[in-house]
Amino acid sequence: MNEVFDIKRFGKLVQYEVVNYMPRFFKSLLIFASIIFATWMLSLTMDSDIWEESRAGLIQFLFTLAVTLAPFIVYKDINNRKKGYMYAMIPASTLEKLLSMIVLCVVVVQLLSYAVLEATDMLLWLLSQAGVGSFVQLEIYNPFADSLGTITLENGDVGEMGLPLLDSFLSTEVPIFYAMMFNAIFRKNKVVKTILFNMALAFVTVVLTVAVFDTDFVGDVWEMLRNSFDSEEGFIIFWLVFWRIAALLFGFLYLAITYFRIKKVNY
Repeated sequence: MNEVFDIKRFGKLVQYEVVNYMPRFFKSLLIFASIIFATWMLSLTMDSDIWEESRAGLIQFLFTLAVTLAPFIVYKDINNRKKGYMYAMIPASTLEKLLSMIVLCVVVVQLLSYAVLEATDMLLWLLSQAGVGSFVQLEIYNPFADSLGTITLENGDVGEMGLPLLDSFLSTEVPIFYAMMFNAIFRKNKVVKTILFNMALAFVTVVLTVAVFDTDFVGDVWEMLRNSFDSEEGFIIFWLVFWRIAALLFGFLYLAITYFRIKKVNY
């Protein structure tokens, strides 16, 4: 049997983790669904249009929050000194564990989040049709329809980048990989430590940028880069493509760090 990857062993691992790890995430989704319901009830109580005006944005926010927090919820004990040994004893290779983590956090989590949030939205629509309120309109939220491919030029024209699937990958999966990495690095208070780390990183980056580079110098370099293109549209397209490539590279870096953290974790 291949010690690195075996399809049957991998299938059993995915099945095991879905059965044992996903229920805790489903409970979290019920909390997110209750937020939608509470907002709807508040709108009815106050006789306000708050639900109608904020509904799509609220669902989108809760969907993004759910999938981003998923690694911290689903795999919260993988490096715990007391409970982590159970994960370490699972008969699977490090690669299989990483791939299973990707399957659960990227595929299963997003499908489950979408189903629960939309089911809640549909339930409220049915209640409204039954006479409890009259302003809710059923509108299926599509998390894959994002605006990353839209570019706005100085003259007000709008162009489209034809890479919706890649845009979806960058807007959802890469942040998930980022969360997976920090979930594997930190042992306790993972979400809080991740937030504090990113705040510190942003602060240090700003301080170093100001200390090393003069503001005028950075502005001159940026302007020179813009002027090196024949058109504003060409520069924006270059910047979007550059951003996408950088995001993909960082995504692979996050996965590599997660892999070695799972492989080398000590209990």
